[in-house]
Amino acid sequence: MPVNFLQIRSQITSMGSQAAEWQARLQEKCDSARELFGHYQLRNADLQEFVVQAAAQYPNLRCASPTLEPLNFHHAALPPVVQYVLLAADGSQINPSRHDRVEFGVINIGALRMPIGLSEPARETVKTELLYHEGLYTRQGYVGEDMVALMRDLRERELLAELTKKEILPAVALTDGPLEPYREPKPNQDFERMLNDYLSQLRELGQNNAAAAGYVDKPASDLVIRLLELTLAENNAFTAIIQEHPLRGVRDMDLFANLLQPGERSALFKIQSSLSKKFTGALELHFFFIKVGSESDSTLARVEIPGWVARSPELLDLLQGAIVQQCDQVGGRPYPYVLHRAHEIALVTLDEKERVEDMIVQEMMGQGIFLTKKSAKQTYKDQVGTRTRYK
Repeated sequence: MPVNFLQIRSQITSMGSQAAEWQARLQEKCDSARELFGHYQLRNADLQEFVVQAAAQYPNLRCASPTLEPLNFHHAALPPVVQYVLLAADGSQINPSRHDRVEFGVINIGALRMPIGLSEPARETVKTELLYHEGLYTRQGYVGEDMVALMRDLRERELLAELTKKEILPAVALTDGPLEPYREPKPNQDFERMLNDYLSQLRELGQNNAAAAGYVDKPASDLVIRLLELTLAENNAFTAIIQEHPLRGVRDMDLFANLLQPGERSALFKIQSSLSKKFTGALELHFFFIKVGSESDSTLARVEIPGWVARSPELLDLLQGAIVQQCDQVGGRPYPYVLHRAHEIALVTLDEKERVEDMIVQEMMGQGIFLTKKSAKQTYKDQVGTRTRYK
């Protein structure tokens, strides 16, 4: 049955009538956030102490924590070194489904190596992993989409660590999305095991002295906003102010969009979260905002980096300059070209998914193994609409 446009139309009308009031309330919150930002822009020590006290009261606190640079710091991009290597990795996956003829999953990782300042051509790498039998189960049961996604993130870092190990020139290693992996709120042994593997790959990237980073386009984060909210706590009642979330709806982009000029980055911040105790020393997670594009067409991105990059002015400048140059290559709608190409390499289409399934079915039948048909639900779903790619 199609969308009930008559019903949704009335809801859209209601949405429109409330939009002006919502925008007015949001603007008031934005003004309050900017006022707090200005008041504390040179008071990093006070803000750091707020974070320490709040985390002691509320262990799941997730917010930014300032470093040495003032909140209103902005730094223009410097031209990167003449010769360096740009690496990017992205992943795609086929999630296992009991509704298919045979249950399997696939993790496909694509990487692009692009030498800068050299006459060498770019080189693509693809690594494909089939999940089957025992690989479809964890200690908690059947593998879910979140766990497959975490496995994909791990494989991306493994491939980058493998590639950077071979490099002699300075290397920039980019992935799309944050460096901090998603964690389910409940204890999960499989997550902990895979997280430790993930940390090992990050350490190897650090040993290779790569300028590793996760690029988040059009970020919806409010990490700095949550930091500023801590300053509103009365009598150090941080738990109450965290749960109240008085600046809800305001995003970090609202603070930095007008502060930065194209090519500039913001101050460095540390990430305070329940995973902070895992990412320590050289792995300590930081981030900054960067404005990419031109005066007429610019956008803001958040860039997450590990501690060894944050503490190296040379790697930090190399990373910033490389990102700016890559975004300039695509013209309108700035986004790092090398990440776009890695995504194209990694993408698994629906046709490819069905081809893999046919190959597995043929092999199983050749082994004399009986396979069931697709579920009736999946059969009927396949008859409705068209899909061109598999997610």
